Amino acid sequence: MAGAAEPRCAALVGPYLSGKTSLLESLLFCSDAIPRKGSVPEGTTVGDASPESRARTMSTELNVAGTEYLGDRWTFIDCPGSVEFLQDARHGLMVCDVAVVVAEPTPEKAMMLAPVFKFLDDHEIPHILFVNKVDHASEVDVPSLLAAMQEASDRPLVLRQLPIRDGEAITGYVDLASERAYSYKPGEPSDLITVPSEVADQEEVARQEMLESVADFDDALLEKLLEDVVPARDEVYAYLTDAAQADKIVPVLIGSATNDHGVRRLWKALRHETAGPAKAAARNELTPTGEPLATVFKSLYMQHTGKLSVARVWSGAFTDGMTLGGHRVSGLHRLKGHEQEKIARAGPGEVVALGRLDEV
Repeated sequence: MAGAAEPRCAALVGPYLSGKTSLLESLLFCSDAIPRKGSVPEGTTVGDASPESRARTMSTELNVAGTEYLGDRWTFIDCPGSVEFLQDARHGLMVCDVAVVVAEPTPEKAMMLAPVFKFLDDHEIPHILFVNKVDHASEVDVPSLLAAMQEASDRPLVLRQLPIRDGEAITGYVDLASERAYSYKPGEPSDLITVPSEVADQEEVARQEMLESVADFDDALLEKLLEDVVPARDEVYAYLTDAAQADKIVPVLIGSATNDHGVRRLWKALRHETAGPAKAAARNELTPTGEPLATVFKSLYMQHTGKLSVARVWSGAFTDGMTLGGHRVSGLHRLKGHEQEKIARAGPGEVVALGRLDEV
């Protein structure tokens, strides 16, 4: 990617207890936004910082956190999973560029994903499925798990990683697009290893299935497969990216947020396969004209700053002290949980908190 991309926004969504807040913590840690990770049970995470969330050890509202990764600015919206806060989650999903659906590796819980998938499909919001907690499952049968989850989704679930096992434990993965294998290292980037001989045949079959799934939406790839032409690696990534951005397929990644397993691979997918904010604006039937335009998706009431209107900027420049609809913006902030960074200006793609717009 040449130069920095426009600021982008990803929502983390999924059933209660799937590990969304832990994944947010890992994403922030892997991007050096925090020096060390907090713990949900100990109440030390960036997300779930409100007294009610701490007391219940669960998300009771949207949590917003900004970071940078390899020069690109990102905002994550951690959506509550409990049905009592469903509308809050939907507000966050409507302004994001991509959603990361977080799920447990349990076929019996697969149908809990159905309402999430339906909302994303209905609104054509591109999404990635991140199967979390693979280190806690003694026996994860990926084909059975994927088949159960497919029952909950109208979009094809396309496996992008094949797990590598040592006994019952998942110790790494083979990336089906790059055909490279990696060994997990807790808290650190995974090591590049040779594809183990015991998974080589499985990898070949799984990669072919991945390509055939994408070929259903790409005539050029279909023609190559029919002629037994092996597409180049760059072409494979392009086919996958186009299908994912068009919400034709749902890429499936695996990992463990608590150990940072697979989280850097998730970062790579987000960075290279997520479209910019123009597509999200169009999805919301908005036409940026250059004038200040934003969508407020959450109101917060803070002890020292009063009301904050959290908004996704689509066009124009938002500045501290500007007048919007006859009201003066008193404070412009980037958020990282309950931390506020005061800024002077925000442009298209950014998520900011606008101060004292009491009537918004």
